Amino acid sequence: MRRLVVPVAAALAGAAATAAVASGAGAGTAAPAPAVLKVGDRVIVDGEPLGCRVARQDGRVVMDCRRGGALAGTYGTMLSARKAMVVRYRSNTEAKVVFTATHHGGARRCGE
Repeated sequence: MRRLVVPVAAALAGAAATAAVASGAGAGTAAPAPAVLKVGDRVIVDGEPLGCRVARQDGRVVMDCRRGGALAGTYGTMLSARKAMVVRYRSNTEAKVVFTATHHGGARRCGE
């Protein structure tokens, strides 16, 4: 199996969020309107060290979600209109794809 290494941007910790989406739609309450995001926008989960950013990767727009803080040894997801990937961070700036799947297609686990 081919080894893929994905360079990543700096950790979300300390980054200013362009948009913050708070949890809060409980049973019986109206769901908030969806947030519309553009490339470069970020969202964080209120009270949790989780966030996502909208970025370009290999020419495609992806939603890159991960935890904040030190990334080495943690996992993240990259979701595009075409496929989904799970990555394991080797450091704060480098990650390896460990799982990939194409919407309406196949999936494969990549070797560590």
